[in-house]
Amino acid sequence: MRTITRKLAAVVGLTAALALAACAGGDTSDGAGTSAVADAVTDPAVGIAIDGNGRAVAPTDGPVVVEVFSDFLCPWCERFEAEHGDDLLELAADDRFDVRWRPVAWLDRNAGGSEYSTRTAMLLLHVAQQSPEHFWDTLVAIMGVRDGGPQLTHEQLAAAVSAVGVEGDLVAVQSDPALRSQVLAFSNAASALEVRHVPWATIDGELWDWGADDAGTLRDAAHATLG
Repeated sequence: MRTITRKLAAVVGLTAALALAACAGGDTSDGAGTSAVADAVTDPAVGIAIDGNGRAVAPTDGPVVVEVFSDFLCPWCERFEAEHGDDLLELAADDRFDVRWRPVAWLDRNAGGSEYSTRTAMLLLHVAQQSPEHFWDTLVAIMGVRDGGPQLTHEQLAAAVSAVGVEGDLVAVQSDPALRSQVLAFSNAASALEVRHVPWATIDGELWDWGADDAGTLRDAAHATLG
């Protein structure tokens, strides 16, 4: 279960169409053929798997793979996590499912030059590698400060992450070139998979339209694939 409880913030002044347009994907190539060395836990080709406690772990290739592509600046990604985060953790605790989170940084173009999407994704990847037990709490904490997003300084964003128990120089993490390369690799991997916008959720390789009237719960949709 989550260790951080928060009230879902209203998304004001945006229609669903505008939000999806704002959170649409794009070409994030730097033109230099940047690639990242895959870590067992943070491999851009497969995403970051979690267990039932929200710990970042190596993927297990369970029978049913549930994936979520998300950008920390996207208001609908915040909403998705708030509505379906508990289902993701429940599914992750079930050996029949392999739940993976796939961060992208597509919305820096809307961040006023602050590179907010990239910096937050860098922090999440750092935590996955260096403090994996704090992965989900870090994810929720960053979602919780999204409203302030691009206005947050490196120090303020570091403070939000350290508040869940992550130690170390989290300001320096936001300038680490290796982590920046990894974020780019995650973003480009999503583009290669033809992910068109965030949040983008798939169950057993099929897109789950969580906004549809008959979508039901993520948990039920995942269980329906078991037959």
